[in-house]
Amino acid sequence: MMAWLLVLALPLPALAARESIRNHLVVIQQLLGSTEYERALEQIQVARQERHGTDEDVTLSLYEGILLYELRRKDEARAAFRRGLLLRPEAELPVPVSPKIQADVDTVRREVEAELKAMPHPPTRPEDVRAVTVTPDAPVQKTAAPSGLRRRAWIPAVVGGAFAVAGGVSLGFSRAQLNLLRDDDPRIVSRADAELVARRGRNWQTAGVSLLGVGAAGLLTAAGMYLLGAPDDAAPSLAVGTHGSSAFLYGRWP
Repeated sequence: MMAWLLVLALPLPALAARESIRNHLVVIQQLLGSTEYERALEQIQVARQERHGTDEDVTLSLYEGILLYELRRKDEARAAFRRGLLLRPEAELPVPVSPKIQADVDTVRREVEAELKAMPHPPTRPEDVRAVTVTPDAPVQKTAAPSGLRRRAWIPAVVGGAFAVAGGVSLGFSRAQLNLLRDDDPRIVSRADAELVARRGRNWQTAGVSLLGVGAAGLLTAAGMYLLGAPDDAAPSLAVGTHGSSAFLYGRWP
């Protein structure tokens, strides 16, 4: 029952993390609009510590490029634009900018697109086919296929990994609440506010420890399934051999 409750609670940290990164982006945009470029850059570094996806990473890099350009750090700005456009070559700037900045961004975009187009395509990975090789004077050899237990080991591995990530995010939120108390955040104006922040921190910490525990159990289960599902070396082995016009059967039993 406890495991099902944790599964149902799993999306909550992810939703909280997404809301947190959105709040950072709003603050960055406001600081950019008020020409507080240095503070906005600091906010970007804080936002990068939060859990975020590729889209948010692209947006942060483009904001960073705009801010660095405004600070006349053009080489660093172009590097930031490049980082974002390498992830999403078609991405547009999150806010309107001057024609000069837009022209530089378009130049970087063309360079990135040309670079990506010139890159060789990665070789197609052949499927893991258990081939049977037959030669005129050699026995037929077959490799052992993994057992059903090993093939299913990815299921607890994925579930355990998801719980572990969620636990890490929860502990991150707990640490953020602790930092509010340590830094005497101006939003904490009364003892009740401090107690509320402390309570939130404890709740996030409890959830994080629980999720990490379940995640570790899942990963250990996956490892056990993978090891116990290894092919059995003691299984019967038979092969057919040929020599000239003769054929013979040989092998061993356990």
